Amino acid sequence: MDYSHLYDMYKPLLFTVAYRMLGSIKDAEDIVHDVFIQLEKVDLSTINDPKAYLTKMTTNKSLNYLQSSMKKREVYPGQWLPEPIVNPDANAPLECLLKEESISYAFVVLLHQLTELERCIYILREVLAFDYKFISSIINRSEQSCRKVYSRAQQKIQKSKPSDQTSKEEAHELAELFLSAVKSGNFDAFIHYLSKDVVLVSDGGGKVLSAMYPIISKKRVVAYLKGIHRRGTFQGQLSLVKVHQKVGILQQNQGEPKKLITFNYSKAGVQHIYVVMNPNKLKNIGHTFSF
Repeated sequence: MDYSHLYDMYKPLLFTVAYRMLGSIKDAEDIVHDVFIQLEKVDLSTINDPKAYLTKMTTNKSLNYLQSSMKKREVYPGQWLPEPIVNPDANAPLECLLKEESISYAFVVLLHQLTELERCIYILREVLAFDYKFISSIINRSEQSCRKVYSRAQQKIQKSKPSDQTSKEEAHELAELFLSAVKSGNFDAFIHYLSKDVVLVSDGGGKVLSAMYPIISKKRVVAYLKGIHRRGTFQGQLSLVKVHQKVGILQQNQGEPKKLITFNYSKAGVQHIYVVMNPNKLKNIGHTFSF
């Protein structure tokens, strides 16, 4: 076992843990980079379980980062959405976790509606299948406390868990309908697929004009989409891209990403529309991850 072997084996895992905790590609990259820098100072022969050891380091660094940035999140202007992982080629295969997350963007959004502690324990328990003894050692809480926090997080997840009922082909067709709508200005065909209680959330980060609060109900979402279309906010190049596991729409002006739109579907139709416009969350689109 050497450092390069550990790096190649665990980099994808550590990145996805940090990303799900932080919702930021750059911050997750930095966390993983710091972990392996710190690992160079460790005698590898003393590590019995590399996966557990590296996961613990990544989790602790992520929690420390969240605590240090908590005030920034509290004063964030408008709605906050995680940074999406986007592949500009909508037909590209899922190659690895470093390029595309293995869970939907809607589920990443849901994870970030949990508290930092709930999210941490849920990821360690549900995603990585660590036992409560190990989780307890990471966050310095009793196993009983960890069980309670996990149960609370699980209840929240189950209550709001995205239930995507569409096939890949259906999702692609609906995205194409939205593309046609914004190009023509006629949203009638797309409106037919909106659920009655659809919710639109937009994140401009205070850098781009966006809705300060979620827009709820079919009527209000339609009015909002038509309104911003009349103001010309969809002008530019529009294309289908892959956002995590699903198809999304990327708007660019002169090659610069301006807007990323993703959808979450239920049996009733389109349940959520997420619009990421914060330039800081779009700058990694099409870039190769590097450490």
